[in-house]
Amino acid sequence: MASGSDASDTEAFLPARPPRLAPTSYCRTVLALSLALLTLLSVVGRYAVPSKVVATGSSNSLSQKFKLLDAWRLISGAQSDPFNFRCPMTVFQRMAAAALVGQKAEGDCCRSYDAVPMLWPYQFPECGRHWCPSCWRSSENMSLPSGGFAALGYAASLAVSSPKALQPKGTERRLDITRHAGINSKKMLGRAKRGFRERVVDLCPRISDWEEYYLNDDAENVHARVYKSAHAEVAVVSFRGTQATSAQNWEIDSDIAMLPVELGAPGPHKTASSVANVHEGFFLELQRVLPHVRKWVEGYIEGTQGLFGIPSYWKLVFTGHSLGASLAILAATLAEAEGWSRTPDAVIAFGAPRLADKALSDWWESRNLCGKLLRVAVHNDVITWMPFVEPLQLMDIVTYCFENVMSCIGQLANGPKELHPSDRWAHVCPKSEFLVPGSMKGINSQMEDFSLLGGVLAHLIGNTLFGYAFGVVNSDIPQKDAYCGLRRDLFPAPNCTSTEELNDVVCFGLSHDPNGTSAKACNKNCCDDEYCSVWQFMRNGQCWRGRSHQCTSFHPYAAEVVEGKRVH
Repeated sequence: MASGSDASDTEAFLPARPPRLAPTSYCRTVLALSLALLTLLSVVGRYAVPSKVVATGSSNSLSQKFKLLDAWRLISGAQSDPFNFRCPMTVFQRMAAAALVGQKAEGDCCRSYDAVPMLWPYQFPECGRHWCPSCWRSSENMSLPSGGFAALGYAASLAVSSPKALQPKGTERRLDITRHAGINSKKMLGRAKRGFRERVVDLCPRISDWEEYYLNDDAENVHARVYKSAHAEVAVVSFRGTQATSAQNWEIDSDIAMLPVELGAPGPHKTASSVANVHEGFFLELQRVLPHVRKWVEGYIEGTQGLFGIPSYWKLVFTGHSLGASLAILAATLAEAEGWSRTPDAVIAFGAPRLADKALSDWWESRNLCGKLLRVAVHNDVITWMPFVEPLQLMDIVTYCFENVMSCIGQLANGPKELHPSDRWAHVCPKSEFLVPGSMKGINSQMEDFSLLGGVLAHLIGNTLFGYAFGVVNSDIPQKDAYCGLRRDLFPAPNCTSTEELNDVVCFGLSHDPNGTSAKACNKNCCDDEYCSVWQFMRNGQCWRGRSHQCTSFHPYAAEVVEGKRVH
């Protein structure tokens, strides 16, 4: 039985039972239902259908992995990339708009797109920024002490979200129960996107001596990837976020019971409890990897007795996105509570959900730790407002929706009138939040510019057209960057473009491509391969391509190069 507060929240989300629908209204609602289900299926299709990794950056291959494009084409009748502005809209788009908003969509195209965020919540640059105020909400400047680590945190958070296969093959050896992989390129590589174009990029080009370790619990699919650079004197522990196809990860996220955790005595700066109630799923799963993180930080691996811990004069950063952000904050909390010999200097969290009650935030403030934390958030990212409701309240809503399907679907299309997030949950250190623009309609506590689909897309981390990649490169984060040299042009260009002619040099480390039978074919194959950045076509008709930064004219083979380019 839901409590009184739960019931009132449910009533705020759901209107009174609707009157019997007239035939015209019924038809509109049925079409709205179809569109809503297609939208939901597009998200589920993206997350529930595993796809093999295909070495290509073309939009065709990406559309196979990113089911949203198929759903968009089905809804709109469009055959083009939905990130390209289309005006006039198709007849089917206008019909769908009329069905969803209850009136014929007239006027200019930007007004029509704005009227129906259910169709496509992305904010086209051609339409300016006045249609969706919440899409561009951002903090004016970054004055938090941890701001200089934000770009490094973003690079590591995106890198840990990318598969290990992106790294050049190297020897692997066991470190206690952790794994170390040598990285020949010493780069922090990650898979980044611009719309549907995808490339493997060096996310931290200023640093080229990264050592990388994997501290994973494969049984529960909880991963931490850790980096250290002797040249930059910095170490990063990056926790991976929820993997779309991982049942274990979804089980972690959905375990929203509160678990009391003893944190030890609070500090002198604020009255606080020594016990906080935290998200049970996050806390329990962190225990699967936290002992290994501590061993790595303090140097107790392979019987080294702490000789290879993180030096006191280095900087140590914990970071992550989504689930990984929550794990990073909790790991930093326990490092302080358990008295680790080395605690993080900065905690950079991207898209973190609310992970505990207010007692945890009070404890951080009492120990004067909030200056270490930077929570980067997109205002319309639905995950940053989670958990929204209590389990009993959620059951009330589900029950009501079974009985009033059309009413609930209408709210999926146009948004509930208001929504009151559960007050049992709170973010750690509210003043540590740094808002970045997301370029997507979505979901927030005020129900401004509502879009269910946009609320999910706004949470993604690797696409420079929307979500966190867009927000990071369009904020103060690159200007405050103290380590990486993160900038917009590191990410994929709209099309495969040449950045350097390589006609008079030979580049080492490339692989022979037997299908590159001409310079044109060699160029195309390299552009279609997300890992390829260099191609060269030789006088003997062979195509060589891959990644290389070792090119020289002082070699006999340099004279054999007919044509070559570095592409992006």
